[in-house]
Amino acid sequence: MMKRFLNILWLGVIVFSLSACQKYLEVQSNYGLAVPNSLDDLQKLLDDSQIMNLKFPSFGEASADNYYLSQSVYDALIDYGQQTYIWQNDHMNFGNDWSSSYSTVYNSNLVLDRIKKINRDESNANQYDAIYASAKFYQASQYLALLWTYSKAYTQESKTDMGIVLRNSSDFHAPSYRSSIAECYEKVITDLKECSGMLPEKTSHVMRPNKYAAYATLARAYLSMQVYDSANYYVDLALKYNADLLDFNNLSEVKMTASYPFTIFNKETLFYAELLVNINLTSSRALTDTLLYRSYESNDLRRSAYFKVAADGTTTFKGSYAGSSKLFSGIATDELYLMRAECNVRMGNVEAGMADLNYLLRYRYKVGTFIPYVIKDKTEALALILKERRKELLYRGLRWIDLKRLNAEGREISIARKLNGQLIALQPNSNAYALPLPEDIIRLTGMQQNPK
Repeated sequence: MMKRFLNILWLGVIVFSLSACQKYLEVQSNYGLAVPNSLDDLQKLLDDSQIMNLKFPSFGEASADNYYLSQSVYDALIDYGQQTYIWQNDHMNFGNDWSSSYSTVYNSNLVLDRIKKINRDESNANQYDAIYASAKFYQASQYLALLWTYSKAYTQESKTDMGIVLRNSSDFHAPSYRSSIAECYEKVITDLKECSGMLPEKTSHVMRPNKYAAYATLARAYLSMQVYDSANYYVDLALKYNADLLDFNNLSEVKMTASYPFTIFNKETLFYAELLVNINLTSSRALTDTLLYRSYESNDLRRSAYFKVAADGTTTFKGSYAGSSKLFSGIATDELYLMRAECNVRMGNVEAGMADLNYLLRYRYKVGTFIPYVIKDKTEALALILKERRKELLYRGLRWIDLKRLNAEGREISIARKLNGQLIALQPNSNAYALPLPEDIIRLTGMQQNPK
């Protein structure tokens, strides 16, 4: 019975994975394709952006502290929306971050399995390597996002704790088991290093990964592991490809009064991806944390570019690099500057860190109003950079892992929800930071659930 269910489930994944998305890439998909046998077939699988680019985990962002829900909105939510909001989503079933991310992993493994059957020669070497490396990149990127969602922060103490499932093939009969956090990060880093040496320097579209996107993802992985010298090394490599920043004073680059001020695929975008749509994070529901909004100075143009202010004074987010209500989760140069700034300060090079931060903020404030920060104290500089990181990178799928990694180093950040006049708090380093795996996955596989 279980085998028949899994066959049906994975057949559905295969059919869904082969449907094409033509919204962004001019790629024609063969709907009659049953078994991909050529490099062109495999490229079409990778170009299915609905599966490969647009479904990165969002439940971590929905669990974080950049937003709040009014009581009436909370009361109207279906169960899983309410449970996510108060960190009690223990009854999640199919149709969630886990299933969406593993659809990407499945496609990636299918490409990696099938490409082994194609002969690599001088005539196809570039295409072959790019396809192989792209599949590795997509899989590693999803594994990293899944780790950020379903596992604890990486520390020396936690690295033997449960990580995620590392699928090594497209064979859905292969048993699922959870590797340790350390094993999962090792897999992510090993695969990203491998693909960075094989990916092209430039691709036809930012939905296709290049080697610099791999470098940037390596920097993300090392930052979340608190390995700052390695994170700094790879972010520096990524910035050598694209160091451009949007000038918020330039109306041709940022349309400040528009409903969505940013253009999709703008010049800061190194790799394009989106968070999976989450009912808690829609602009009609999610209200920006009040203290967060007040932290933007009057001359800070992000105050207008990122937020829409309602008649009652509440604010909602409009500043996605998706150029719509969808939430951008790809890699952009603003994040790279902030990563390098943080790493340099943590390694003791405060001057270099502040130079990167000042360079970024110069493009975020009204012309002539930004006064560069002159800070020599490491602690003060780091606090400022982390504050600006939060203000710059809202709703990109980064805040949840930031809370985890910062609390792991002892920053004691507590977050809370107010409902029916009562505060529901999430304490630093709580087990709830490792979100529970979907209930149906636990039931079907017998894997151990995250502790409460």
